[in-house]
Amino acid sequence: MANEFKHKDPGGELTQAEYITSDGTGHVFASQAAGDILYASSTTVLTRLGKGADGTVLELASGLPAWTASPTIGATSWANAGHAHAASNSGGTIAITATTGTLLVANGGTGATSLTDKAVLISQDSGTDAVGSVALTTDGQIIVGGSGGPAAATITAGSGISVTNGANSITVANSLSVIIALS
Repeated sequence: MANEFKHKDPGGELTQAEYITSDGTGHVFASQAAGDILYASSTTVLTRLGKGADGTVLELASGLPAWTASPTIGATSWANAGHAHAASNSGGTIAITATTGTLLVANGGTGATSLTDKAVLISQDSGTDAVGSVALTTDGQIIVGGSGGPAAATITAGSGISVTNGANSITVANSLSVIIALS
């Protein structure tokens, strides 16, 4: 069976004492505890790594696993929560400079502490201002652009045109007769 933990073949019958000392450690971990990790510290020796403290992660250090509170990924260091975080990904660099309060647009947030119910989010003039919103609270409202920024509006009826605004719908009807003259 693949990935099965097996005792190696000693090549013959061994006494218990010979078996225990056959590879320097045997397969007994004298003080193992829940959360410990078994790993190969060489090609012939299995070693126990005690569980790490809360918030630590497993990292490779000099070719062996080790717990760390501040792992290094490439040239970018990730610090513990509450400190500056930075990571490289396929889209560029993500830098979070605040973990409490309002996350600014420049740092990937909205710049807002709350959002309006039943609203559409809009950007402001500079692109780094807090994200704004336009509430759509009346049946049939749509967002209409303008020089002062987007606004909620409804389509109004005109001559021979009727508009019925409903919940999540707008019905536009034509009551004009169309006469086509052919010459």
